[in-house]
Amino acid sequence: MLLRRAGDAAIIAEFSEALDPRAAARARALDAALAAAAPAGLVETMPSLRSLLVRFDPLRISGRTLSALLEELARELPDAPATAPRRFEIPVCYDAPFALDLEEAATRLGMPAEEVIARHSAPIYTVIMVGSFPGHPYLIGLDPKLFLPRRVPPRTRLPAGSVAMAEAMANVYPQETPGGWNILGRTPRALFNPEWEQPALLAPGDEVRFLRISAEEFGA
Repeated sequence: MLLRRAGDAAIIAEFSEALDPRAAARARALDAALAAAAPAGLVETMPSLRSLLVRFDPLRISGRTLSALLEELARELPDAPATAPRRFEIPVCYDAPFALDLEEAATRLGMPAEEVIARHSAPIYTVIMVGSFPGHPYLIGLDPKLFLPRRVPPRTRLPAGSVAMAEAMANVYPQETPGGWNILGRTPRALFNPEWEQPALLAPGDEVRFLRISAEEFGA
């Protein structure tokens, strides 16, 4: 773990210089350990793809004291999660008109569209981060043969439920938003609702499997 100061009221605990699921898991574990320790002056924590941002009140706790606590907690982090991850099946319709970029992606990848679908729906993905938009999950576990860059320029509007991939990750857009990822299909399942007790369906560490459905099932 490498600690970096982010101004006079925040510290970033970094666990890797690259995208690494182990780093994301350690960031989440440190976040949980810090919440359990509950030091006076702790304002907010934000785990990300490979680090944990810790905001604090410098009038109540010094950066040096907080850094020492983070170092102590990091030495005691477990090697594995205490509980098994939650697993979700997300239904996806890969048919037109939902599959905005499927045919183009298949051409660029040099494989039939059916193979793209099969490779996309086969893995068990891990939610490495939720962010950018409320309830918006970033998923790792994408088949390396499906790696494609983001679209340039991005679209100014994507329908809610759009299921996408770009570079080494997959995602699902919970709301109608702009986006530059390659859209392979759409899910009818809601991923975010502010009226739920937990507004976001998915959380970091959860596992996701995409389940192919027909247009008729989507409509139902």
